[in-house]
Amino acid sequence: MNRFFVGVTLSLIAVVLLAVSCVKEPTLTFKDIEQRSLKEWITKYHPELLVNYQEEGGYYVEVLDRGVLDSASIAGKDVWLWYDFTGRDLEGNICETRDWKLAKQLGTYTDYTHYVPSFRFCGEETSSMMEGTYLATYNKLNIGYIAGVESVEGEFEVRYGTKLRLYLPSSIIATESADGGYEGQYAMEENKPLVVELHIYGHVANPVAYEGERVEAFAQVNGGLCEEHKAVKEESEEAKARRRRIMSRADDQSTEEGEEEVDTRPLEFFDGRWHQPVDTMEHLLVNYAYSPTKSLDFNAVGADTMKYDNPMEGISENIYAAGDVYSRSDLDSRINAALVERFGAGISYDEVLEADSVKTKNTVKVWYIGRFLDGFIFDTNIDEVKEIIYGKVETEGKALSFSTRDPLSNEYILAWNYAIPTLRRGQWAAILSVSTYAYGLEGQTGSTTSTTTNSNQAYYDYANYYNYMNYMNSYYGYGYGNMYNNGYYGYNPYYYGYNYNYNTGTDESVTVTTTSTEIQAFTPLLFQVFVEK
Repeated sequence: MNRFFVGVTLSLIAVVLLAVSCVKEPTLTFKDIEQRSLKEWITKYHPELLVNYQEEGGYYVEVLDRGVLDSASIAGKDVWLWYDFTGRDLEGNICETRDWKLAKQLGTYTDYTHYVPSFRFCGEETSSMMEGTYLATYNKLNIGYIAGVESVEGEFEVRYGTKLRLYLPSSIIATESADGGYEGQYAMEENKPLVVELHIYGHVANPVAYEGERVEAFAQVNGGLCEEHKAVKEESEEAKARRRRIMSRADDQSTEEGEEEVDTRPLEFFDGRWHQPVDTMEHLLVNYAYSPTKSLDFNAVGADTMKYDNPMEGISENIYAAGDVYSRSDLDSRINAALVERFGAGISYDEVLEADSVKTKNTVKVWYIGRFLDGFIFDTNIDEVKEIIYGKVETEGKALSFSTRDPLSNEYILAWNYAIPTLRRGQWAAILSVSTYAYGLEGQTGSTTSTTTNSNQAYYDYANYYNYMNYMNSYYGYGYGNMYNNGYYGYNPYYYGYNYNYNTGTDESVTVTTTSTEIQAFTPLLFQVFVEK
């Protein structure tokens, strides 16, 4: 045989054997390949960041702003964080942002999105943050380079005001949900690195105590807080039994509408201050004298961390009021005028004792506006308000039916089930509540669309609720008001969302397009409610 062909044949055999060997015994995993590729990309575009490589997680850190250096660091602590988050691919395409100005530029801005920073838990045992952002926040960072800083000591800890840019491999990207208005111009593909800009605005160790302080601050500015009926930590067994009978109506022999129960609340409850409808439920407050003829002050939490004062830049940003809708100075006056025109001003102080209690009917109809304490409207069933906020009404709003005979059977938050039975027909009222009686630790995820064959019912994960109870009990005391003992009162999630429904199928199948606002964990809420006569 010709030696040339022999040589070619042997060479081909060698190549095949090498290929087979490589197939049987791979030497590189996808993670290895991605790490090498990310390193090559950093070497080409940001070689100065090679010294900022983090072994745990395999990512790179760019320090954009060290933050307020004399403030407490977050590293190694169990805290709840406020932080901005914008994610991009390596080409710079944005896949998620909580910045309303960027959203406007991208064409993804919506009027129902509350463009405020995320509020998530960051701790030793667990975290609700994306893994990459958690690693950069909880750990001490290995930093060898910071632009504009001559001497870098090597360890860096995140604190108030810190801004980072993180270059994350896909192995530590469990992307936070961007649904509900926070989407970017492109959806992030799987197994792709992510560039994250992270801005820390503040942190708190006990979010239950914090939101309680915010509720009290809001009440003090908007009429004052009644101290005479403030909740007490201890409750007698007799009082507990009496309250159980009242809530269960076990001692009420009347079954017909029109047989009104005796209202034991003093007339002073209608004095313009905020009162507890149930004296053992702290930070659930009702202003019985509220009327849309007078605007509420939504700047009541002006000293709040979440106002995001930025001393590094010498500016004070009110991110709460940002956006097209909530920057309008006449917004609340227009809403109030529409409410008065449709429902009237409510009952006056002189008419209180003459007005019928809601319990003179087995069910009453309720109209409402749900707001955050900055004034942002997350929900309403009043068409005139939808028209003002969104410029259109997709479907006609309907009054909610509220059972007064068995309040705890209502599929609403606890704040409603305890507060509304204390109202009168034809009355306006404002209900102010901490998340203990609303959405708690879970909150509600915002969404733009969803399809279902049943009603879009909110639900609550028991394990998360149990964790939330621990926070609540640490602040209010175990067994406080018997709120959660043995699940006696249960948890009734409030059915929320603007519910723009389109029936596109048969009677058995309904496609629901839902436009709903994200409600973050530990978010206190305000409801302006009107009860039909």
